[in-house]
Amino acid sequence: MKKRPEIYIFLFAIIILIISIIVPYDSMEFIFGKGLRPLGFTSLYLCPICGIIGSIFSVKNKNYVFLFLNILLIFTFFFTNIIGYMVY
Repeated sequence: MKKRPEIYIFLFAIIILIISIIVPYDSMEFIFGKGLRPLGFTSLYLCPICGIIGSIFSVKNKNYVFLFLNILLIFTFFFTNIIGYMVY
């Protein structure tokens, strides 16, 4: 069976994003300070890094579905902003 790291990287990023949505926004102030919340940290740093790494593996393995999904991970910050403005 062939290993597909792009799938695992994508699932890892999605799970971390869901966990950061569930975690209360003021629970990690001792780590991030008063400005950066867990969702902001995840959508600004972790998801784009995972998206870039997953995109590289997707191109290498010619898996274009996960290439598209990993490219969407790169733009997670913008999607969370759009959803946030629509909700509030």
